[in-house]
Amino acid sequence: MAMVLLGAAAMWAQSPQIIQHVRNNVQTAQKTWNAQQGVVSSAAPSAASPAGPSAASVPDANKLLPKNVVGTAAGEEHMVESAKRDANRRDPFLSPVVTRMGGPGAGCAGGKRCLAADSISLRGIVRSHDGMIAVVVNAANKAYFLRENDPIFNGFVARITDDSMVLRETVQDVLGRKSTRDVVKKLFVPAV
Repeated sequence: MAMVLLGAAAMWAQSPQIIQHVRNNVQTAQKTWNAQQGVVSSAAPSAASPAGPSAASVPDANKLLPKNVVGTAAGEEHMVESAKRDANRRDPFLSPVVTRMGGPGAGCAGGKRCLAADSISLRGIVRSHDGMIAVVVNAANKAYFLRENDPIFNGFVARITDDSMVLRETVQDVLGRKSTRDVVKKLFVPAV
């Protein structure tokens, strides 16, 4: 039974009407593609000019194009207008609250500059010949080494002593007024 169906399908696919219909569809698609790419088809030379196709064959292919296809002047204008319109939209994956408040991660790529004073803890202090070095960890338990005057997200390291670190933090209240405060991080193990 399967062989009979397979043979009937093969004979149906070789029908001259079906073959001609497929050829017409392929030629139409090729003309559309050439018109979109700005290429003039050389498959059918015209009788008026034996060297190549006539200029009248190009508008026929352009009639097949949709109105705002990229690559045409109208399509390019449409793309520019939609890009300008979309530029003013808010990114749905960014929190407007965190962006407005300027919380950690807003405009931060990583490193010491993204450490917020509230989210770090002091793990150790090392005395070196260049000064004191504070070992801190962030919420992800990643260690950083801070020296005096190193910038952090919303301030800088003001002072490092044998058992503490003072961070000078710039804060903004609800009305937008900026002020500074000192955040002290204590260490309960003496310096090495």
